[in-house]
Amino acid sequence: MKILQVPDGLRRKVLEIVDELGDVLIDCESCFGACDLAIQEAKILGCEKIIHYGHSKILETDIPVEYVELREDYDPIPVLERELNKIKEKRIGLISSLQFLDSLEKAKKFLEEKGKIVKIGKGKLYPGQILGCDISSAKEIENEIEAFLYIGSGKFHPLGVALKTEKPVYILDVEKNEISDLKGIKEKFLKQKYTAIGLAKNAKRIGILVSIKSGQLNLELAKKIKKRLEEKGKRVYILIFNKIKPEKLEGLELDCYINTACPRIAIENRAEFKKPILNPDEGELIA
Repeated sequence: MKILQVPDGLRRKVLEIVDELGDVLIDCESCFGACDLAIQEAKILGCEKIIHYGHSKILETDIPVEYVELREDYDPIPVLERELNKIKEKRIGLISSLQFLDSLEKAKKFLEEKGKIVKIGKGKLYPGQILGCDISSAKEIENEIEAFLYIGSGKFHPLGVALKTEKPVYILDVEKNEISDLKGIKEKFLKQKYTAIGLAKNAKRIGILVSIKSGQLNLELAKKIKKRLEEKGKRVYILIFNKIKPEKLEGLELDCYINTACPRIAIENRAEFKKPILNPDEGELIA
């Protein structure tokens, strides 16, 4: 028996996928990426394989995982022809999510024909690929370029690049077919970040959030943070979750939280928490 995982965006096609695959179990939990494999479910149900749609491999597992990568044949050139004037910088770094990686070489050729100098970093994944928790392909070329151009949908992936580099980040939105920059959104999230850090500086009772999802489990990091904070006189508690949600923290008299799971929890969802929530690098600033 096999278990099938698909991201929420493919849920409408899951029955069609099963009709092609044959006898498989359908995992109906939300899937947030290749860090969120249904390993526990597969073990409990005695499945010999996980079939995981839409993401590329990022970790080793003791249960075989068949990754079905989904790539879109998107042509970025019409948008670039129409809106290239929005990008004033000459040296451009190209980045994307797995789904639209095949667009990068098309964009590179076009931009170079227009006189731009274009770089695509190799990183730890596919060349040019970024995740919310891995922007190594961007960091590799950060000092060689003046701005990044992200080809894809959504803002979470490129927002990580905007927050962790000093370069402007433009988005070629494949759904809206337009180019925009992340300056305003970056400023909003930086304001939230420094507000959270400021509010957490006087925290005395701190909860460290740990996910048991296979690709997000950082218990050893949580222990190190706990030890460091306790040496500063803080009371620290390690809290274990499968999926981290604000409502699960209700009733716990804590002053702030440090998130060791997916970084988007403390970036995109920061405003949903009633107490300040920080990622580990931000937590360094409160002790």
